[in-house]
Parts: sequence; structure tokens; C-alpha cells
Amino acid sequence: MNFDSPRPRISLATVAIAADLLELQKLSYREEAEANHEPNIPPLTQSEESLREEFRTHTVLAAWQGQWLVGSVRGRRDGQVCHIGRLIVHPDHRGKGLGSALMAAIEDAFRGVACYEVFTGERSERNLRLYQHLGYVPVRREQVTQHLTLVHLQKRRAGRELVASLSTPPFE
Repeated sequence: MNFDSPRPRISLATVAIAADLLELQKLSYREEAEANHEPNIPPLTQSEESLREEFRTHTVLAAWQGQWLVGSVRGRRDGQVCHIGRLIVHPDHRGKGLGSALMAAIEDAFRGVACYEVFTGERSERNLRLYQHLGYVPVRREQVTQHLTLVHLQKRRAGRELVASLSTPPFE
């Protein structure tokens, strides 16, 4: 793939790209699985049918470099919180600002919320650096398996207050 052309275009994705998105997701999450010593993380075991269902419940954005799908992110609103997940960037396209651009685009798509939440494996240093660089702060850890602990991060929108407090305990 030639990624030397202008910055990728980010747009709302449709279910028609589900198969390509799933392929990119599995390619992108291999490194995450290895870093966290957990080969069966959900992004690697997700079925195409399950992904297709997410198009009905989530806003799915895709990043295109010409005809090539090179990144994606998903968001879902729950009250005043936007849950962001499955931020993926093709391995050949990492380190060029696409992850930050996708995060900005999904945040923009959910401007009306009071805060954004995301999680990643505690050994996913690149992801943690990115999220913290974007203003996300760790709020809690969740032990999922013997080898996998997730770090949940949150970013409050400036000038927005949560009406009810979150049930998220402080990060320890």
C-alpha cells in the first residue's frame, strides 16, 4: 500500500465495509494482544455478525487513504457519556497522527456529552501515551484475566458537568 499521499479522509462508515473493517481490526489488535499476553482479546475473536450489529448501536468512523481503509473508531452515547472503543490504525500508518485525528473526529461527533471514556490494556504503552496526550486521565483498573488488566480513562468536556456522578471509582 502506498500511504505517501495526503492525509487520510475520515467519514461515517457504513455496514458495507464490515468485512474489511474486521480484517483491519484483527491486524491492528495483534500487537495489543501480544503486549498484554492475552491472545483472545475480544477484537480478535469478534465475528462479522457481531461487528455488523455494532453499526446499529454505535457511530463508526472510517479513515480512508484513497481506496484503502487505514483506520477506524467507534463511539456510543450512554446518557452524558460517550464510550469510545476500537480505535484502530493500520500498522503501516501509525505514528502519523491518524489515531489523534480519529479521536478528535469521534469526540466531535459526540459534542453534546459531558465526558468521554475509553479503555486499553495496561501494557499498551503507546495507547496510554496517546490517550493521556489527548487529555484523558486514568480513573480505574479492571482485572479481566490473569494476564490482562484494563486501564479505563476519562476526559471531561470543558464547561460540561455530569448531572449524576459516575459510578467509576478513582484510579488506584
